[in-house]
Amino acid sequence: MNEYLRNDEDIENTINEYADLLYRTSFLILRNRADVEDIVQETFYKYMTTEMAFDSDNHKRAWLLKVSQNKCKDLLRSHKIRAYVPYEEVEESLISKTDVEKNDIEELLKIEELDYKYKSVIMLYYYEEYSIEEVANILDLSVVAVKKRLQRAREKVKKSYETLHRGGENYGI
Repeated sequence: MNEYLRNDEDIENTINEYADLLYRTSFLILRNRADVEDIVQETFYKYMTTEMAFDSDNHKRAWLLKVSQNKCKDLLRSHKIRAYVPYEEVEESLISKTDVEKNDIEELLKIEELDYKYKSVIMLYYYEEYSIEEVANILDLSVVAVKKRLQRAREKVKKSYETLHRGGENYGI
């Protein structure tokens, strides 16, 4: 008996379409390739074994992101995350998954330093281009909470950016 509730073609198409998206968003939160691969695999397994009809591709995408974000949160809560990841591993992983320029990597690394609650709203709103209402739905937050987190995240990124550039000016860079 097949334990999967979806046909092979649907599963294969879904993996091909959403694997990179789930990998990128999870990597920026977890910063560990092995953990991210586990999260992506667990997300697709849940998709394969869940009896749920999706209204549209956007509904499916939002559901997959919500599942992966919840799994990332669960893993972070379990304290199984290693605290330090070398820059080279982050850079190599991002480059191997997408065509990302060096400046983009540096920007992503600034975001990577944010707490999960800020990273998640930044990733979904700016990088995945969800509306504030959609982000609130995916993360089970109020619209007001999403707006506040976006505001605080922007302030933190701005402060980091200003510190970086102020430091560069002091050294004649």
